[in-house]
Amino acid sequence: MKVLFSKNNFAGPISGADEIVVAYASELKQAGHDASVLLVQPPSKRDPLVARLRTANVQFDTLASTAFSTSLATARRVAIRAMRTFTPVSSLILSNSRKVVFNLLQQYHNACCAYLKRTRPDVVHVLTPDPGAVMLVRAAHETNIPVVYQEVGIPFHPPGFEEVYERFLTVLPLCTGVAALSPRLAEELSRVAPHVPSAQVLPLISHDHNGTRTSRQERQRVTFGFAARLEHLKGPVRLLNAFAIAHQTNSQIELKIAGEGSQRNELINESRRLGVEEKCRLVGVYMSLKHRDEFMSSIDAFVLPSLTEGTPNVIIEAMAQAKPIIATAIGGVPDLITEEVGILVPPGDNAELADAMVRLAGDAQLRRTMGVAARRRYEQLFTPEAVLPLLVSFYEHALQVHANGHASGNGHGQLSASLHPWVTR
Repeated sequence: MKVLFSKNNFAGPISGADEIVVAYASELKQAGHDASVLLVQPPSKRDPLVARLRTANVQFDTLASTAFSTSLATARRVAIRAMRTFTPVSSLILSNSRKVVFNLLQQYHNACCAYLKRTRPDVVHVLTPDPGAVMLVRAAHETNIPVVYQEVGIPFHPPGFEEVYERFLTVLPLCTGVAALSPRLAEELSRVAPHVPSAQVLPLISHDHNGTRTSRQERQRVTFGFAARLEHLKGPVRLLNAFAIAHQTNSQIELKIAGEGSQRNELINESRRLGVEEKCRLVGVYMSLKHRDEFMSSIDAFVLPSLTEGTPNVIIEAMAQAKPIIATAIGGVPDLITEEVGILVPPGDNAELADAMVRLAGDAQLRRTMGVAARRRYEQLFTPEAVLPLLVSFYEHALQVHANGHASGNGHGQLSASLHPWVTR
């Protein structure tokens, strides 16, 4: 089968949607399918995801020039400065700048159609309702190639993203298949887009390249790990404050933070103010699978206190290495984390988050038991062996729907029978 994965751009390190594209394409290629990736905007020359695609022999192409991406990046920086300078009208500036970007990307419609006519994929797989997604879906539809859409987050999130999603909903009925990453997210997608019923569950693939990991139990010091963009919605400052509270009860705990973002300096200053600077390490972004695995191996438990999430790749990566999880009960996270695997806390509740950290830090047996259960759940839900049959079935079903002349809005049925626990027979 010839599958083309399409996105507007690669968003940078620790991007869940980008990781899904690379994992799906690489695993399909290894299984003998013809998988390729098309971006509207070219990535940086040293993008680690592109390097991984090349290592997996996955064809990679772009539509726009580097100069186009540079111009957009410059315009984005100007818009951000304007919003900071003219705060009362920042929402208007943001809305107008999004419309400009959207209109610019529509100019690549003809180029995209020409590319699709030349390469003739069996199916086009679009992820995220980003600014280029509308153009990509329309181009696939116009060239009579079945196109499927996969929602990788919570529809209409994060806050302020509503107008982007409203625009994307206008082309969603053109898709011959629609999917989300977990049961809760599929239900939410079907709720907000009732004209496109029966969103399917299509989990992400997380490949453990180093085999089964075991938790580190013999150390007195317990290290909690966090890996995500250092932005407000991911909750790094809240985590730091909860860590400081927990540290008052257990001075043997440490915090290791991977990622970059606008809150980096705030984290440094806050760690000094809270008196935990020596116990909190910011290690930057891991740029390869090896570095990711080294980070996960160096921690005893993983924490993700986000305010909004879909199905976070990074939680599954921690589960693959037998780490107990503390996370907020939002989006698709409760589909991942049962009470056997970890501890769910309310979003924004620093006291509950601190209590969970104290509980895990003080109970090595609990960390061990949860870690084993996390590894078992990873193997059940997210390995290539668990997901690839479902992915191929999803495409085959889309091809059948397309051949019968139906779009998703005309009511497609369930996927073929699967052993995956998240798929309803």
